[in-house]
Amino acid sequence: MTESDRTLPEWFPYLDLFCAAVAGGVWYAFPGAGPLPLILVVTPWVIRAAVTGRLSRWTAFDLPLLLFVLTALLAVWSAFDRPAAWTKFWLVVGGVFLFYAFVNAESIKRKRAWLLAFFGAGVALYFLLTHDWDLYPAKFGVLTTVGRAIQAPLPQLPGHRLHPNVAGGLMAMMLPFTGLVVYRSFQRSRGGSWPAAGIALALLALTLLGLIMTTSRSAWISSAVATVLVLTWWVAGVLTWRWPGARPWLFLGVVGAGVAAVLVLGFSWPGGILGLLNNLPGGGEPIGRADLLRNTPLLVRDYPLAGAGLGSFQMLYSTYVLSLHVGYQVHSHNLFLNVAVEQGLLALGALGAMWLLFAAAVWRGVLGPGGRRQSGQLGAAALCLVVVLLHGMVDDVLYGSRAVLLLFLPLAFAAPWTPRLLPEARRRWLGVALPVGIIVLLVLALIWRGPILSAVYSNLGAVHQSRSELGVYSWPEWPYQDEVRRSVDLSKPVAEFERALALDPGNATAHRRLGMIRLARGEYEAALEHLASAYEAEPWSWATRQLYGEALIVNGRLAEGQSLWATLDNSEGWLDLRLWWYEHIGDPQSAERIRQVLQDL
Repeated sequence: MTESDRTLPEWFPYLDLFCAAVAGGVWYAFPGAGPLPLILVVTPWVIRAAVTGRLSRWTAFDLPLLLFVLTALLAVWSAFDRPAAWTKFWLVVGGVFLFYAFVNAESIKRKRAWLLAFFGAGVALYFLLTHDWDLYPAKFGVLTTVGRAIQAPLPQLPGHRLHPNVAGGLMAMMLPFTGLVVYRSFQRSRGGSWPAAGIALALLALTLLGLIMTTSRSAWISSAVATVLVLTWWVAGVLTWRWPGARPWLFLGVVGAGVAAVLVLGFSWPGGILGLLNNLPGGGEPIGRADLLRNTPLLVRDYPLAGAGLGSFQMLYSTYVLSLHVGYQVHSHNLFLNVAVEQGLLALGALGAMWLLFAAAVWRGVLGPGGRRQSGQLGAAALCLVVVLLHGMVDDVLYGSRAVLLLFLPLAFAAPWTPRLLPEARRRWLGVALPVGIIVLLVLALIWRGPILSAVYSNLGAVHQSRSELGVYSWPEWPYQDEVRRSVDLSKPVAEFERALALDPGNATAHRRLGMIRLARGEYEAALEHLASAYEAEPWSWATRQLYGEALIVNGRLAEGQSLWATLDNSEGWLDLRLWWYEHIGDPQSAERIRQVLQDL
């Protein structure tokens, strides 16, 4: 407890945690709550300021956290669905306050880990009691039978149903803290006791049962990797007991070799990492995840600065990548891509900076030669973040759901170590390097002024287009997004795209979006010109190949269009929708050309 904390009562951290948890729960359970829970969550801050003269304990994470919140606020502006964006924004704000509540609760020591262990077990119990086994059966039939047997004697319970992947991800996150309380409970020299050990084991058993019942393979794998890391650290300690300074280097060497082996196996396996996952027990094709990973960067390219808007992914992906009239996927199943799409690259950079600060704190506090081996909570938090990052590569439990409340939670345990990350000498060096770096960036910005400004204008154009189109579009009131493009005023995004091309004639986003608009409005020759330029810049893009192929076909260049469409997967019949569109607008010539190509595919 710091000097200023001593003026606060010992129970005050619990009040802070309670207020943050209740406010977060309100934002989670009642999406329309808006800013009202702020009244509750800022109360401890006001009390702390009145008693100690400071609002909160400050950390090295403060600036990147502020940047992340500001980009989230900007992403509310850019969103076509403002109510949904505000809902997610307040969840992000709730996650920030939860982070600071755990930072300010450092004085309660190991009880923080106990709280998270109880939370993980609570998620498991809630999942087991409320999961709909008919809607989401387990990947193994016997587990579905077990789940139904658990619920059989109970009435149907109300409440939000957690998706198995979300529930599994949350339990996997909490397992390191549960393992820590089990370990500490058996250490009598550190306050352990048999009653505490019994409770800890019960929490561990319940959490593991819940995790198994979710059949979330990515959650299982990330938990297994965290367990292997613990065992590797222990074995490295045994092998280097005479040379303790060698332990972290042996550990890092083994981990590096393991990562390299996994990458080699993944890249050599048919279908890559996702193909490897599909061959695990309980496998099956994850719904378009490989395509999502390939196609989502197109949205990042369209909205790199302002972001596409919080909670906007589903219809953006359907409209501007797949040309579908209804939602296809809620998110990209990748934490990093989701942040980049919705909030822009600056937000992803802020999040990455926080992760790097955390890694530096873990090295200083646990792994490094001078690390304190008793920093169990920091080690558990490191394993928690490993689970988040690994799971986040193939699924987005946190940012892609209301569980974004927990996005910053592991970082709180590194806060005590971050003020000491930069000794005085390095601070002085940073004081020189930072302004020099800023000057270099300004010079580079002047050199590439045209492409940078072009990206700004195309980003603004994409935002205005999605807000103009998707802000009014709903199915079946509108049969297709192209119908909206023929009806609403798109002069503003068109002007932005044309400004972008004036600065950078190779701007792929501007060409593709203008081609999309021209094609919808029947300006086929102009559309072909724009889409040819877009295809030259991004031949990897599904959307560009589909649009350019369509433009070739309706302009009478059937063989070229067919060869391009042949590179697309039409197993879901998505290209057939384009035939419907031309029949709908009464363009029999284009419809017949599309029909001929589809017959020959």
